[in-house]
Amino acid sequence: MRHTKTFILLTVLLLCGCLSALALAGNDGPLSELWNSGCDLLFRTDNVTAEGEAVFALDGEVFKTARLHYVQDGYNSFYGLGLLTPRADGSIQETGWTIIADEEGDYAVMEAYTPGIYRMGCDNPHNTLLRRTVQLDGLVNLGGLLAGQLELPEGALTVTEEAGVKHLRLALAEDQIPELAVSALNLAAEYLSNRWFAFGYDRCIEEDEGVPFENYITVTQALTDGTVRWTLRSAEADFALDAQGRLTDVSGTVRVASTFWDGAVREVTAQFQLTLSDYGSSHVKAFDPADYGVVLPREYYEENDEPDWSLTEEAWQRWVGKAEALLEGQGFALSPDADIMAWRTEDTYRINIANPDGEDYFLVYQEDGSLMTLQAMTEALLSAEGEGVQDVEADTIEAARQFALSFVQEQNPLLAEKLNPLNPQDLMTAPDGTQYLTFEDGESCYFVVRVAPALRMEYYEGAGNG
Repeated sequence: MRHTKTFILLTVLLLCGCLSALALAGNDGPLSELWNSGCDLLFRTDNVTAEGEAVFALDGEVFKTARLHYVQDGYNSFYGLGLLTPRADGSIQETGWTIIADEEGDYAVMEAYTPGIYRMGCDNPHNTLLRRTVQLDGLVNLGGLLAGQLELPEGALTVTEEAGVKHLRLALAEDQIPELAVSALNLAAEYLSNRWFAFGYDRCIEEDEGVPFENYITVTQALTDGTVRWTLRSAEADFALDAQGRLTDVSGTVRVASTFWDGAVREVTAQFQLTLSDYGSSHVKAFDPADYGVVLPREYYEENDEPDWSLTEEAWQRWVGKAEALLEGQGFALSPDADIMAWRTEDTYRINIANPDGEDYFLVYQEDGSLMTLQAMTEALLSAEGEGVQDVEADTIEAARQFALSFVQEQNPLLAEKLNPLNPQDLMTAPDGTQYLTFEDGESCYFVVRVAPALRMEYYEGAGNG
């Protein structure tokens, strides 16, 4: 799904830190059992509920708190993530999203920054917390091999059992963590970076200069984009396994060092707690907009923006002409018989152009002429299905990224100045072979760029970061 953002990489790195620590176990014993339980949970469990919280700090200062509620029910899933970010003035910024997916791969997304609105998308359906790939299987197997090669330091593990529940406590200091485990952590980080963002640490190392840490809008974005090496400094974690060997509780603190591209080293601390329950009895209710009080964007705008339909002829010609010129410049075929509506809200002009063939175009401009929204609802885009970006050539991704950056620079220069690096999220292919790449900036901007047969902006949402 396209809404896996930069925060997820830090969260999974946290998990990788724990798993790297687990790799210190031998082939037999409680830690090997715990390793296998973790792999079963992530890759082989199709019905479970997970609830938890993690607090992330950079050099001792909290920069993100995450609250998770996830339910896997076969090929149906519910994913709720709330993010709390401290502001300089002492207030807290609340962001996050809720994603509900069904067995066909269709999903609804509700984001905190657009209350009352939901959007629909489509992805490959999956029935486990993480979708297996050949490369990911290789990393998991590598972890298993490490478990057979390394010995756990004496006194680092305590095991107790009560009423059929096994409790394990693991505590490792920095001088107890071998380089082999650290290398495994970095291989996992590299894989995750490439899979979700098509951005590899090799690219960072080869560059003479990168973006300075302080120039990023968020700490999360800086860490995930600019770190060239992670080092596990310490790990303290408590685990509980039920009588069936399934994880039920995980909590602890992990300290990792981030080595930035310029050589600066910063410490990231994560305190976390996760509860796993309702194995085999978790249920996800089918998405119903009425349950959440949400509607599609156009319906929301029509109901809430009190449009002014009394545009002067001059205003009509200006804004409709501007929209038509943009669409035709992108290669869309507008019919002379198209049904055109244009209206003004408090601070925007909105244009809707509907071709007789059913293709529909919706644009939103600010009063200064900056484009906030472009939605081209073509038949090909609506029928396209996602397949991830792991197999997309780097040159294709970079060409589409540069096209998106040029588009926003031309259409909304002020937004272009604030835009975070664009991360590829999904490659979508329509039945007729048309292909699209989706991008996010890690905050709230979203782009869909047609990459085949030729580059074209199909969908652009930039209001949230403007």
